[in-house]
Amino acid sequence: MADLCLLTENGAVAQRWEVGDQPVAFGRDETADVTIHDDTLSRRHFLIWREGDSFLIKDLNSQNGTWVDGQRTRETTLRHDVCIAAGRTLFMFSEHRLPASTVTKPVVASSDTAVGIPAAFAASAPHEALARPAD
Repeated sequence: MADLCLLTENGAVAQRWEVGDQPVAFGRDETADVTIHDDTLSRRHFLIWREGDSFLIKDLNSQNGTWVDGQRTRETTLRHDVCIAAGRTLFMFSEHRLPASTVTKPVVASSDTAVGIPAAFAASAPHEALARPAD
């Protein structure tokens, strides 16, 4: 099991979702499993899923890209305590080592939270200048 945390501008956790054996799509549209209110996110921006003992992230052909620890990615394996930036939203991925057979469902919050990227991260991340409203 793992958690994906939505971070505020000062780096505090605003929301948290569990990611288990079922893939979870994040985006700004209601068709995503988790809806984030950020107009620079695509409707379905990225997907996180479990494969064996690892968790992977895949950009779903978003306009502004998905960034993992400051590097743009199409698909990659996530590590514990890695930062994920999508649009103007910053997340922290945290992994909890459990057997692959553990089954959990994602926790979906219905908050209208929209946050910006913390200044310390934004200063070093090239994606901030590229973020524009998505289709």
